[in-house]
Amino acid sequence: MTTSTTAAIPCLLLLATLTIAAAEIGHPQAPAAATGAVGCRTEIRDVGKNKLVQSLGRFAVSEHNRRLSHGGGPVNNGDPVQVQLVFIAVAAAQKQVASGVVYYLKVIARDRAGGGGDRPFDAVVVVKAWIKSKELVSLMPSPK
Repeated sequence: MTTSTTAAIPCLLLLATLTIAAAEIGHPQAPAAATGAVGCRTEIRDVGKNKLVQSLGRFAVSEHNRRLSHGGGPVNNGDPVQVQLVFIAVAAAQKQVASGVVYYLKVIARDRAGGGGDRPFDAVVVVKAWIKSKELVSLMPSPK
């Protein structure tokens, strides 16, 4: 190892120790990962203006419709939403950092055939940005 690499290792160890110590005492500038945000759901504010959240809601409805049309995926395995939907908006959202980012969306949609008005659905979408992947895990009628 070179001298600069050898000197960097103790600095990194000190930084890691201070980060853990700050998280344990609840220091307000502790990184989110050290304070337990990894694995915890957090609210996403201003979802109406959040382009990413709205695009994920649109993706959830589009993917549901694709699965329904092609007879594949969880739609034929007990999915209670057996109609094509039209995306209206995402009304609320939470995210959770796990193996990727899990988005819990309250999607407002309506039956494409025109039966009924706008209805809420709970959608779960997993995004793994490093492999450019989005997956609809579920889309279910919302109880509220």
